[in-house]
Amino acid sequence: MSSPIKKLPMLSGRLEALGDGIFSVAMTILVIELELPKMISGGWAGFTAALQHTWPGLLCYMISFVVLGIMWFGHRMMFEFIARTNRYFIFLGVLFYMVVCLVPFSTRFLAQQVQWQSILVYGLNLSLCNLTLYAQWLYGVRRKSLMEIELNDEVRKEARTLFLLSPVVYGIAILISFWFPYISLIIYVITPVLYLLPNKLDKYMP
Repeated sequence: MSSPIKKLPMLSGRLEALGDGIFSVAMTILVIELELPKMISGGWAGFTAALQHTWPGLLCYMISFVVLGIMWFGHRMMFEFIARTNRYFIFLGVLFYMVVCLVPFSTRFLAQQVQWQSILVYGLNLSLCNLTLYAQWLYGVRRKSLMEIELNDEVRKEARTLFLLSPVVYGIAILISFWFPYISLIIYVITPVLYLLPNKLDKYMP
């Protein structure tokens, strides 16, 4: 009689650590790629002219930095519930990290020209970040062998809302951008604020 196969623990710590590194690098690149103000002349007039030229880059940097911070928090919270991994869960994580690493590129594109093309690329990039993380979450919570804490219906519903909210809003911003690109930019500014509001998951935290 053959002995039962002893399965590997495959703890999630290494994957979570890789994610922390990915986020720290992506957020640092956002700062590195900021365009320095070009002072055409000295004095206050030259300074204000330089700021007028660089404000889109600063605004896009702030939006993306906050968005990545929110995504990192969601990524970190996921591992409070999922303590183990397998190769499929890891592969989904790699897909998520791949689109996260594209955020500095789409941010720079948006900063250079606030037009429908750049708004489309930026919105798709951030939407894919949320959707790939949601795919990883769904895969993990549907396998008890990976779970650390059992989920109740309230957590499942609230997590689904938080994951899918921004892709829906970004889709609306993309549609509006064909006529009013700066309104789409305002939507990108407002969207992260929605995630800073209290939600039903707060009561499960210390």
